[in-house]
Amino acid sequence: MPACFTLSLLVLLAACEDGPIRPCYRPVLPELPAHWRETLGEPHWRLEWISGGGYWQEWEGPPGSPPPDLSLQSEWATAVLAWPFWPAWDLLPGMMRPAGALFPWDAARGGDFLVLSWEAGAQALFWKELASAAGAAIAENPSAPAAGRLPWYFDWPRFRELFESENIPEAVRRDPWLADWKYIAERTVQSGFDRRRIVSRVFTELAIPGLGGRWASSSPFAPPLDVPAGGPLLLMAAETPDTWVSSEGVLKCSSSGWVYVKKY
Repeated sequence: MPACFTLSLLVLLAACEDGPIRPCYRPVLPELPAHWRETLGEPHWRLEWISGGGYWQEWEGPPGSPPPDLSLQSEWATAVLAWPFWPAWDLLPGMMRPAGALFPWDAARGGDFLVLSWEAGAQALFWKELASAAGAAIAENPSAPAAGRLPWYFDWPRFRELFESENIPEAVRRDPWLADWKYIAERTVQSGFDRRRIVSRVFTELAIPGLGGRWASSSPFAPPLDVPAGGPLLLMAAETPDTWVSSEGVLKCSSSGWVYVKKY
């Protein structure tokens, strides 16, 4: 049985057990980091959320277009992701880090608004990675412990409190995208949550000649780098590819190499 079908079935069953669907919520998107706007302009957005039937839904809109109201399940935790992207720059959804929200905690009290933030982006992606890892594990073995480690059973308030404590490395508290959330989710599904896994990935310094100017990271939390004309651009790169942008072009890099595409 495909993992996505297993997950959808589990979400649907949870929704049936926990009651009716709540009224729609209107997403409130966060302000773009100033250095992103300065370099790239206003973004298009892609929203991702779980429908009442347990399937991931998507919406894409150009700058200034209001996102649709979202019908979200009541009584259990779900995530909404908002990916900024810039088609004119060939910056597709997923290349820059998302904003996000966790329902019901980010639903405005006394109103029908869901407030998305950059801080909740990593949390929402962790939700999605937990769902994916649990769905794959259950598809392989329906009696596996993963059935009790689905994201709507996770203690999200306590998880958020961790990032306000010294139990998480300071660098990751400042920029949660330093952590490998896919790996953390897979290990959580396998053997339970352990805060000690929330650490920075291993980075290697890259020196790239000839690339001066102001460079913005894919993380909204990372400050821009101002490099003298002609470079070199000094970056910290991990095994997984990442994206950097300047007014001149887009750089994709990992610890094993890099590719620069100049904007014309």
